[in-house]
Amino acid sequence: MRRRLALPLLLLAGLAAAGCESSFDKADRIRAEAGEAAKAESIEVEQAIGVEAETVAVIPSADGLMAAVVIRITATGAGGALLWAPIEVRLLGADGAEVGTNNTPGADPTLVHLPSLLDGGETLYVNDQIAVTGEPVTAEVVIGGAPVAATVVAGLEIANPSVTEDPSFGTTWTATVTNQTPVRQEQIIVQALLREGDAVVGAGIAIIEGLDPGASSDVTGFFTGGQTGELEIFAPASNADDGQGAPPRVPAGGADAATT
Repeated sequence: MRRRLALPLLLLAGLAAAGCESSFDKADRIRAEAGEAAKAESIEVEQAIGVEAETVAVIPSADGLMAAVVIRITATGAGGALLWAPIEVRLLGADGAEVGTNNTPGADPTLVHLPSLLDGGETLYVNDQIAVTGEPVTAEVVIGGAPVAATVVAGLEIANPSVTEDPSFGTTWTATVTNQTPVRQEQIIVQALLREGDAVVGAGIAIIEGLDPGASSDVTGFFTGGQTGELEIFAPASNADDGQGAPPRVPAGGADAATT
C-alpha cells in the first residue's frame, strides 16, 4: 500500500499550496479527523432505474494490497441527471468471491459517490484505493440516486495535463482544473487514466475540496498500475447550476471545527 507519510516537507507543502491531495492522503486525513466516526456503517445503495455499469478495468497495485477500478456508467433512460449518487463496487476474484469493496464503514464520501451523470449520457467512475484480500478480476456495481431536473455540465475545464517522472516518488500526473460553471463545485474528483490503445493500464484520482466560479486549482496525483501510456484527465461536475449535488466538506467536530 502506497503511503505519503514519508514525503519530504517541501513536497507536502507544495501539494497543500496547490489546493489538492491524493486520495491516499485524503483517506488518511479523514480517518485521523473522524475518530469515533470511523465506526460508522457502510452506506445503503439501491440500484437506480435506467442506469447501466460496465467494468472497464480492474488494476491491482504492485504490492497486491490495493486495486484501482474504472467503471463506465451509462444513462439508458430519460428523466434527468444523477448528482452525487451513491455507488457500491464489489471486486471479485476468479472464483466469484468478494476480495474488496469501496463501501466500507467510514469510507470517504468521494470514494462512494458518483459526481454526476448527464441525462442520456455516460461517465466514468474511478477509484484508485480499494483494499483487496486477493487478486481481483472483475467488479459488480450498484448505482443509487434519483434523477433530478437540473442543468449539469459534462465536466470542468482541464489544462496542462502532464506526466512527470520523479526519481524518488515515481510517476505523477498533474493538471490545472478550472470551474467554468456559474456555481461553486464541491468535492471535485479529478480522475486520470493511462491508456495503451483501448486498454486502461493505470488510474488515479485527486480531490479538490471546492472551487468557486472562475477559480482554478493545480492538482497532482499518482497512478495505480501502469506508469506509461496516453494520459487522459477529466473532472466531472459535482454540482448543478442550481447548487444541487455534492455538499461542502464539514470538518470533524462540525462546522465550527478548525480547518486542517
